[in-house]
Amino acid sequence: MKLEEFIQENKLKFDNEVMSEKATISFEKLVQKELHQPKKKKIYYLKYIAVAACFAVVFSVGFWFVNQNKTSSVESELMANLENESAGKRLEAVYQFNDEYKKEDARIINRLVEIIHKDENANVKIATIDALLQFPSNEKIRKNLIMALENEHKPLVQIKLIKALSILRENRAQKPLEKIINNEQTFPIVKNNATLAMVKIKK
Repeated sequence: MKLEEFIQENKLKFDNEVMSEKATISFEKLVQKELHQPKKKKIYYLKYIAVAACFAVVFSVGFWFVNQNKTSSVESELMANLENESAGKRLEAVYQFNDEYKKEDARIINRLVEIIHKDENANVKIATIDALLQFPSNEKIRKNLIMALENEHKPLVQIKLIKALSILRENRAQKPLEKIINNEQTFPIVKNNATLAMVKIKK
């Protein structure tokens, strides 16, 4: 029964006599019911929003988890190829990192730094130097390029290191560059590149 109908039917009682305790309780319940209907609808509406939000969170977490697994798989494969005995596989991995994998991952960078110091293949070293130049602000990379130049004896790799340090305008490279220039056993083309790099760095 609606509140208006209830009041209309009991109008005389309201006017002429005091309502019984039972009627008062019934009336209060009816009023409570009528007054709280909109709130119930609001509660149901909020419940739907909460359920939808839960589904959104679950979907987002699931999407993140799948992407994390995919990223981990790519990293693992890349690391495996960088450590492969085949120079071709290592070179392929360096190119893959250089072209597709732009993340400054410490574990991969450590492996690339190791390559410029220890790898026996000049082509792998040259490609690795290019890959490391993606991160010019990385202090570890800068220091290790200088160290690699101090110890490198293959002319093509020396030239690549010289050009890399010239691009970075690394002042700390002046000492190893002077050493290369003053070394009588240094190839003329390497000396020329070192001289040009010194001029560029000093500007």
